[in-house]
Amino acid sequence: MKAKIIILLILIVLFTIFVSQNTRIIQIDFLFWSVAMSAIVLISLMMLIGVIAGFIIAKMFDRTSKSQVSISGKDQTNNPK
Repeated sequence: MKAKIIILLILIVLFTIFVSQNTRIIQIDFLFWSVAMSAIVLISLMMLIGVIAGFIIAKMFDRTSKSQVSISGKDQTNNPK
């Protein structure tokens, strides 16, 4: 579990550095709309959408919660010796 936390912290630091270096105003054209916004806002928004989509997809395909198997290291037979 500790390795996951360290990797997550490294990714957060790298994301913060990446976002802080992209501060210029950019224009986004999508179909009939055109919006000018800071690259920081756009990158952060896309990251947030990606994280939310990842959680939704992970919940949809989570097979362990649907069929949890109880595994015990103990012998569950009641055989008298």
